[in-house]
Amino acid sequence: MKKLMMITLAALTMGSVNASTIGVSTHPFGIHNRVFTTEFNSYLSNGSGAGLTAKYYHRFNNKVNLDAGFGITDGDRASKFSVGSEVEIFPDYGTQPRVSVKGIVETENFDGDRVNTFGFAPIASKGLSLWGNEAFPFVSLPVKVHLNQDTNEHETATALAAGITGRLPIQGYDNLVGNIEANMSLKNSYTGLVMGISLPIQ
Repeated sequence: MKKLMMITLAALTMGSVNASTIGVSTHPFGIHNRVFTTEFNSYLSNGSGAGLTAKYYHRFNNKVNLDAGFGITDGDRASKFSVGSEVEIFPDYGTQPRVSVKGIVETENFDGDRVNTFGFAPIASKGLSLWGNEAFPFVSLPVKVHLNQDTNEHETATALAAGITGRLPIQGYDNLVGNIEANMSLKNSYTGLVMGISLPIQ
């Protein structure tokens, strides 16, 4: 786990992109926490490239949170802005996983065209103890509609997103939260990997 977090820190110093679908939405931050996140993104298909994203997260209560982010990349995706809101349906309790739904709105410059995206992502997550550290893995199936503003075309897209969040198990940095997320295309989406670090502020 420590090696994984060190890789994440190293990756953040390399990149020049954009953002995860789920990010830290499922992490159990304190109520009214404000969280600032930096993510390194690597797109491996459908407009490959790498870059950085800055995101802001706010938890309103124990059921609803909101995040917004802006990213740049050196690939076909020149820039991207996203807003998402996640609502808990069932809490993480006993053997029951946490179940939630995240609404997603995005706009990006893709290969010279402006593409606007709307969608939702059902999510299942569960808190676990791994090697004495708390971790929160999740899996999701984002479903989106892409609207190309320049060509007036649209298409539906689905993907499988899986990842994990947890506090960094590094002395002196355990107030930071790391996240790793992989996105695998099922239809008209992309394959990518995201690694990020978040700073929660009361």
